[in-house]
Amino acid sequence: MFKHLWILAWLLPTTCCYAASGQVIPPADRNDAVSLTFDRSQTSVSNLTLYDHDIGVFEDNDHWIREYGKSGWICTDDKNTANGSCDAKTIIDDFAAPPTIIKLLFVEQRSLTQVWINVEAYNEGLWPAVCSEHPTKYKINFAGAPHCYSAGKPVSGRALSASITANELKKIPYGGIWKAKMVLEERGIVTSGTETHLATWTKTITLNVTDMNNQQIYLPDFGNAAPHVDLNLRPLPGTTGNHTMLSGTATLDMCLYDGYNANSSTFILSPKDDHSGLPGREYGLFSVYHNGKTDDANRIDYQLKILNLVSREFIDLKNWQNYVATGISAAPLRSVHLPGIPEAVLCVPTALRFVTPEFAITSKTAGSYTGTLHLTFTTGM
Repeated sequence: MFKHLWILAWLLPTTCCYAASGQVIPPADRNDAVSLTFDRSQTSVSNLTLYDHDIGVFEDNDHWIREYGKSGWICTDDKNTANGSCDAKTIIDDFAAPPTIIKLLFVEQRSLTQVWINVEAYNEGLWPAVCSEHPTKYKINFAGAPHCYSAGKPVSGRALSASITANELKKIPYGGIWKAKMVLEERGIVTSGTETHLATWTKTITLNVTDMNNQQIYLPDFGNAAPHVDLNLRPLPGTTGNHTMLSGTATLDMCLYDGYNANSSTFILSPKDDHSGLPGREYGLFSVYHNGKTDDANRIDYQLKILNLVSREFIDLKNWQNYVATGISAAPLRSVHLPGIPEAVLCVPTALRFVTPEFAITSKTAGSYTGTLHLTFTTGM
């Protein structure tokens, strides 16, 4: 019923070299963005790096500024659901095992569904160049200034690392565009021992999540059952006596779920029956057959129409020809619960209309007629 699409992306983290001897890196506000695209069916999803040893402040010990060495980051509000919440409400001097867990609220942009995801973060004390040890990891708000053993020099600066693990990314319940914003305040302890604001670090995060294994043509009238459509053939008005002519119209409701919460740019529906180019059949028509025979006397042809996803007018579908719908962002949406998806998702409602042109009863073999309509649904990002 649908084609599987695999979408992969590799996100290269921004790295920053450790400060060299004599280097000075003053505090500065940061406001940047990071994004990751992945499919929920992937067996392996990479961790998402938000900060990778990004230096907040540094001053070599020859010209040491106290608040540079004794500094850290705090969450802007321990109860702030918009910018990330954590227990780092003020900078501290006492040691505590890293990392700091920051609860970050992600919101799907069309459905407004919310999910909490944990960010693991820590700061690193940067030794001056004369120290030979590796940088030490702390809670993000640890602002103590321990000394390196090799040279007896105190921490001269701080770097921040933060990431979302693959297991946390798997908390995203379904495909869509999920966004969050994390705001951390960088603070330092001045000579008087009081805290001072150094900078604000803002990170906007976008997760483009697809769920191609769950793309579906949802048929509300049938649920999980195989659909059967009656062409609803009836006598034409005025033929109630001998019933010489028949025609029919039937409608089937559908809802198209793209695995991306209707964020795809293009929907493609490919209809076909079991035969193409049958002699005597008008181009684009579909058919049902008596005992599998395809000649005119044992075949009833019908037209297939679809309710345009945006304009909401019925237009013709052609046999073995793609229907391409664009402007999906302007299409109406329906919230539905689909098998295998824990939350309600958004699909685009539409309908098929089966129209059988009039024909003379005597021109067809008596009996039942059956056929199969194959629909393939794919999308474009």
